Amino acid sequence: MSYRKSITKKISLFAMMLVLAACSAQDDQAAGGDQFTDGVDYQTLARPVATEDPSKIELAEVFWYGCIHCYRFEPLLEEFAADLPEDVTLVKIPVAWNATAELHAKIYFAAEALGITEDIHMDVFRALNDQRKVLASESSVLNFIEDLGHNRTSFQRAFNSFGVSTQVTLAKSKTTAYGVRGTPELIVNGKYRVSSSLTGTTDQMLVVAAALIERERAAAQ
Repeated sequence: MSYRKSITKKISLFAMMLVLAACSAQDDQAAGGDQFTDGVDYQTLARPVATEDPSKIELAEVFWYGCIHCYRFEPLLEEFAADLPEDVTLVKIPVAWNATAELHAKIYFAAEALGITEDIHMDVFRALNDQRKVLASESSVLNFIEDLGHNRTSFQRAFNSFGVSTQVTLAKSKTTAYGVRGTPELIVNGKYRVSSSLTGTTDQMLVVAAALIERERAAAQ
């Protein structure tokens, strides 16, 4: 079975799981209980972290472009995000744990500033995970971006801008506040950390996140 067919099959099965999870979560709310267990399936943060838009339920993905698990998770997350209701917003937060990861975080935020995130997002994942590129210096990043057909000078200007530097600093602050221990991880509304180290699989991370989103919606009513 090809990778694409495998992903499609997973998404179809996953969609069914989400429906069951959402229904079960609503039933459990009505009964005053929880479908999933804090400390077992997810972790409640000691202190909630402010979200970008308090009027919406935020689902934050913490990722690193060089993480093979993030690369494999991304198609499932995108499929999941396509069906999110209007009161839920998805944000992506790249880690910047070391000099190389910080360069990669700057790629994400520079692309976001230039409005080309959708154009290069998966290309960066593929470069680091399939093509085994390193992208560990500014020049290698700029060469890569130029090879993709984007303007080198414009990207370099954004890459080294104050705005991107500020975004990287904020990302560092948030991942520390979340208590992130690996990638990928999901943070629901700045309150709950969902990790495959707890759920067992990245697929199950989305099921748990769906239930926690339902919890936040019910609590707001």
